[in-house]
Amino acid sequence: MPSKQELINYIHAKQRETRILSANHLEEIDNKRLKFIKLKEHADNFLNTNLEYYNRFIMMSGLRGVGKTTILYQLYDYLTKQKNVPEDNIFYLDVHDLKSVYDTGIKEVFDLYLEDIHQTIPAGLDKKIFFFVDEAQLDENWADYARLLFNKTFNIFMIFTGSSALGLELNVDASRRITKEQLLPCSFQEYLLLKHNVNLTKNNFRDLILKLNPHTVDEAMECENIIKKDMIQLDNDPELEFKKYIHSQSFPFALNISEISAHRLTNDMVERIVLDDLKHFASFNNGTNASILRLISYLATKKPGTTSSSSLAQSLNLNVRTVDSILEALEKSQLIFSISAYGSAGKILNKPKQHFFLAPSIKSALNYRVGRYDLNHEKCYAVLVENMVASALNRLSDESLQSLGLFYDSNRKGVDFIVKNLDEVIPIEVGIGKKTKSQLTRAKSKYGAEYGILVSNRTSKIEFKRNILYVPVLTFALM
Repeated sequence: MPSKQELINYIHAKQRETRILSANHLEEIDNKRLKFIKLKEHADNFLNTNLEYYNRFIMMSGLRGVGKTTILYQLYDYLTKQKNVPEDNIFYLDVHDLKSVYDTGIKEVFDLYLEDIHQTIPAGLDKKIFFFVDEAQLDENWADYARLLFNKTFNIFMIFTGSSALGLELNVDASRRITKEQLLPCSFQEYLLLKHNVNLTKNNFRDLILKLNPHTVDEAMECENIIKKDMIQLDNDPELEFKKYIHSQSFPFALNISEISAHRLTNDMVERIVLDDLKHFASFNNGTNASILRLISYLATKKPGTTSSSSLAQSLNLNVRTVDSILEALEKSQLIFSISAYGSAGKILNKPKQHFFLAPSIKSALNYRVGRYDLNHEKCYAVLVENMVASALNRLSDESLQSLGLFYDSNRKGVDFIVKNLDEVIPIEVGIGKKTKSQLTRAKSKYGAEYGILVSNRTSKIEFKRNILYVPVLTFALM
């Protein structure tokens, strides 16, 4: 165990270092992700109230490379430069760095920070302090300590970031107090904002699914016309920008590098998830890692549709139980997500699931690695667009305050997706290369749907004809 003086020296070094690291990290980053805006609002509310502010214990989880550390540095920069918070009142702790130097935990370091820099204990704190902890999942006691801090004082605002394993240590008591913020890969909206400073986030396209009626269609059409004018300022054609986004630039780290470099870094990220993150969700031996990577490649290169665990096991020479464990761990890591068949409880349980990657550029990078097919080929483009639509619907399902379910149609020649919005069934078909509405017509009849949605690259604008809503791919991507 390190001595008290060694930890004090470490704390002082980290305090000096944070200002420098923040400036260096943000040197070429001008715009901010939407999650920053939300966290900034929480921080502002914390500073502006003399009463207890409830949303001051925040857990931000997400895949590697989605920008969690960048957001912490941006908050540090905002607080010190715009809100005039003294640097001594912000403590940024990288637990990976801490564990590489000392065998100690978050509690020991932060308690000593309060004692040495502020001459107090948590219960005696009479000023507002910010505590940012990166890679918190590396300390298995982080949640218990954060809960104690939350209960002892109103004057500490805490953000703990890490992989999706971050939530494993939460007990019921901590879960009641925590504000959970999941950071996902960039949406197409954020891509345009971060890379081109084109702000198209204030649109109402989500209402086309959440509450479709003639009024929302008219509003969406008007918004689409405005956005088309805003996109004129792009250096490239919007369709080309969209292809860049789904091919290689769904993550912030990939925005200003070549496509090949982006693919390589994305594949490196996938390997680190397998080697470092999956162990939090299941006990795999080192020999299983190669099988996990093969399974991921299989999911990336297979044709769209379901694949049963038994088929996967046979193809990869694994037993079914191992395949099920791997798929479950990959879902918990958030690298992939799955959707079930639409229908009765029996159908949901008995039919195999469809699996999608959290961002289309992950699927693209994995295909680049194995040289499966040309990423510019229309069939490949169609597969990536389908993954984008699935990702957008999955995001909408997670973020919507309504009861929104996402399924696939297991019937022969069924539609690609079915959204259940309260009592309303919405069939959705992704048509690349041609306008195909036959699946939608059958699905509307079978499920008693009032309308269906066709997402197509052959549709130039939003149209609603004969109970089918035609939505251009680029418009849908902005949901």
